[in-house]
Amino acid sequence: MKKCPAIVGLSFDEESKRGIEEINEIYDLTKIGRFALLIGQFYSIFGGLAVKGSSGSGVRFLDDSLAFQIAGSDAAQTEYAVSQANWEYFFESFSAFDKIAMESISKIAFKQVMAHNGNPKEYLFWSSIVKGCKPNVE
Repeated sequence: MKKCPAIVGLSFDEESKRGIEEINEIYDLTKIGRFALLIGQFYSIFGGLAVKGSSGSGVRFLDDSLAFQIAGSDAAQTEYAVSQANWEYFFESFSAFDKIAMESISKIAFKQVMAHNGNPKEYLFWSSIVKGCKPNVE
């Protein structure tokens, strides 16, 4: 990935600002999607339906609260849930968020390149994004 060019005096028009807002929204949605996937994976492992007998009477109950399910999840149940989780699909799904986001950002940037043929600075900015430049920030 090459470094982004330094563009002196770059100012964005309204269309470019909308494009940047769309890209920021994609980043936010990617973060939310990763978080939801992670919480779902933890919930499926530690918060499975905990069905416990009550004091040997044979009466069973099911409590829907997550706090009870986590506390009621014994070591054997958790070990089984961890061993049965499909980690390959989990990590593929996790990395797919980045792939989808990058494809969407690339489409937005390409649309912006086409819209800014008459403005060399904005054209250079958006074409650099399409080419996948890395910002010069540390």
